[in-house]
Amino acid sequence: GLFVLPGAIDTHVHFNDKFMGTVSVHDYYSGTLAAAYGGVTSIVDFSNQIPRNPLSRTLEIKFKEAEGKAMIDYGIHPVITDVSSEILDEIPVIIEQGAPTIKCYMTYRSEGLMVDIPDLKKILEQLTDHGGMLLVHAEDNDTIETNIPRFISQGKTAAIYHAFSRPPQSEFKAILKCIKLTEETGGRLFIVHLSSDEGMEAVDSAQKKGHHVYAETCTHYLIFSEERLHQEDGIKWVCSPPLRNQTIQQNLWKGISDGRIAMVTSDDAAYSWNAKLMGQSRFDRCPNGIPGVEPRLNILYSEGVVKNRITLSRLVELVSANPAKLFGLWPRKGRIAPGADADIVLLDPQKKWTMSQKSLHMAADWSAYEGIEIAGKIEKVFSRGELIIDGNKCLARKGRGKYLHRRLNPEFIA
Repeated sequence: GLFVLPGAIDTHVHFNDKFMGTVSVHDYYSGTLAAAYGGVTSIVDFSNQIPRNPLSRTLEIKFKEAEGKAMIDYGIHPVITDVSSEILDEIPVIIEQGAPTIKCYMTYRSEGLMVDIPDLKKILEQLTDHGGMLLVHAEDNDTIETNIPRFISQGKTAAIYHAFSRPPQSEFKAILKCIKLTEETGGRLFIVHLSSDEGMEAVDSAQKKGHHVYAETCTHYLIFSEERLHQEDGIKWVCSPPLRNQTIQQNLWKGISDGRIAMVTSDDAAYSWNAKLMGQSRFDRCPNGIPGVEPRLNILYSEGVVKNRITLSRLVELVSANPAKLFGLWPRKGRIAPGADADIVLLDPQKKWTMSQKSLHMAADWSAYEGIEIAGKIEKVFSRGELIIDGNKCLARKGRGKYLHRRLNPEFIA
């Protein structure tokens, strides 16, 4: 009476993430433990380049963080923050080391993360020449840097103004700039955490013209709307890009159903409640992010499959098969078949329960998903054939997770 599903893959998590004066509470033990309880058997984590440090250091940092702690298998997305000729020359080496997907930010200038368009093009050219793919956080920085000081000076400091300062058009504008780069280079582009229907249409249009452009959205954009930001505790839902209105939300559901959006990830960025409270009186001081690595599969089954927004087979594509294919893990991951890793989830479709901070296993001391009624429950999780989650018991040994050396397959990129 249980569904047998391939283990989920979450290619968008931020473990040990240093951001806006704080550090995420998920490390490679607590983060992968929560992931395992959520039916996730592989994650790919972001590792920000330390300015004036080689790109190889981004891998070394994560290897050290994962050693003796990772409960499931993990890969790494290096994040370039400081572009130089030496960094560009290092890209082929990093790809050979199994990290062919490199991320850049188009915003967060003051946090030292932003990469401008000319440098993005240089990075994309190197990735294209050597079998890699560029991941982009696409928001127009000029729009954001204009809006935030204006709102603050007008006393508009509540959480909802976080959303107003980063309108859908800022994402759309940035996505169009990125697509132009793929047209000029023939490169491979992946838009992370897409949150706008205009952006989705731009990606779809680029694909139809033969360009290698793909996108994911995230669980929270499908479940929450910007109305949450009007609440007294609205800082819980401050993330970037921000939550959108219900019309856009419904369009995103259509996009994941019909294939215009390839994947749904969590963008797990778990900051403590005390850290989030830094933005209680000013939205621009709130660490952007929502803890979500554990809820994703249960939420998508309950809100998606049970409510007939997506089929069960489409769910498997969104969280298992497509991430494996697009990010260099297929055929080892993302499927149940001879020769694959036997990453398997057993889900009871009959069970009903209430999601809350207490019923979840994430390290955060709060939950954005508090009080949501869930249909269906993960009962057992196997990683490489080993039972690691049995009901409410974790049987996995700390440090059993292995590094996933990834290589992109042109068959799935074209």
